[in-house]
Amino acid sequence: MRSYRTMDAGPFGGMGMTPGVKLLLIANVAVFVVQTLTRDYGGRLGPITENFGFIPSLAIRGFEVWRFITYMFLHGGITHILFNMIGLWMFGAQIESRWGRGPFLLYYLVCGLGGALTYGVFNLFGVESFVPMVGASGAIYGILLAYGMMFPESVILLAMIVPIKAKYAVILFGLIELLGTMSRSGGGVAHLAHLGGMATGFLFLRLTIPSLRAGTGLRNPWGRWSGRKRPKVVRPDAGVWTGGASRPAGEPPRGGNGAARRTDEAPAADKAEVDAVLDKISRDGLQSLTAREQEILRRAGRR
Repeated sequence: MRSYRTMDAGPFGGMGMTPGVKLLLIANVAVFVVQTLTRDYGGRLGPITENFGFIPSLAIRGFEVWRFITYMFLHGGITHILFNMIGLWMFGAQIESRWGRGPFLLYYLVCGLGGALTYGVFNLFGVESFVPMVGASGAIYGILLAYGMMFPESVILLAMIVPIKAKYAVILFGLIELLGTMSRSGGGVAHLAHLGGMATGFLFLRLTIPSLRAGTGLRNPWGRWSGRKRPKVVRPDAGVWTGGASRPAGEPPRGGNGAARRTDEAPAADKAEVDAVLDKISRDGLQSLTAREQEILRRAGRR
């Protein structure tokens, strides 16, 4: 049985559990418990793998399309699921904390689908078309790619020992999988699925995120669909409204009927700067601002 494993890597430190990652962990572990009880893993073609593993001839030519999804929740042994779930938690939790649960789960499934499709297309004929593939690694490699794009300078540990920046780790593992595919000596590892997951993730992000196409980054790219509210910032050209029985020194007087009056004294040049900063917040999120841009907002708020 063809199974595959994710990289043995993780960032320094830990992070909290996010809802989407927790859901995926529970689902994968629950299915593996069933596999263990039925002894349907570790090279054995039992009923679970036979009916839900990704078998190219059945999934593509036989139109058993559920296999594109169900294979992601099956694993070939304890070390296989262990490394996959560690990678999911270490990288996925940080990504979901930025994107939100919905976009994160969609991206995870899309990368898994891309890994299966890549493996299936290149193994559609011959003996390989009847060899089942199981594991979440196609999706996990897509998660690694997104992590490297979002946190390129973050340090992760290879084999829990060697520190390396995330952007270089993505390149390294991509090359390893490419060489493994070219050598045709997989050793039970579906390198094509790994490459397919990474390539699908990259294409999906490039095609769906305008800020990434514009080269402005991948932070909070999903806008309102992620369920995260954008920070409320008062534009200086919205004026300052005053009212009540008293007013601070230097404040313009109220109208004769006691209604508050609006002031609009921000210079045009400052307005343009603030507008540019607000557009950046809307596009990339508050965390993308530089120190200078944050100071522009603070000056605007003091007016």
